[in-house]
Amino acid sequence: MRFSIYRYRPGIDAQPFMQDYELEAEPGMMLLDALLQLKAQDDSLSFRRSCGEGICGSDAMNINGKNGLACITPLKGLREPVTLRPLPGL
Repeated sequence: MRFSIYRYRPGIDAQPFMQDYELEAEPGMMLLDALLQLKAQDDSLSFRRSCGEGICGSDAMNINGKNGLACITPLKGLREPVTLRPLPGL
């Protein structure tokens, strides 16, 4: 599965940019699971998470143009590339 993730490293990057990743998705995988696997490949990838059960809201992000929680968003049915950005205004 292909992902396009908003990245910005203050002091390193002049402008924010989208970085592409690829991952072999497993059946039943949630978006948060995919992000954790991508972070294992690229430890510079950073995102918030906490409960992993859709209660705390820590992993809220803009997913393909719609706000949602990574921990309760199944990969199945997401159009590729899955575009991930911060919530609007953040």
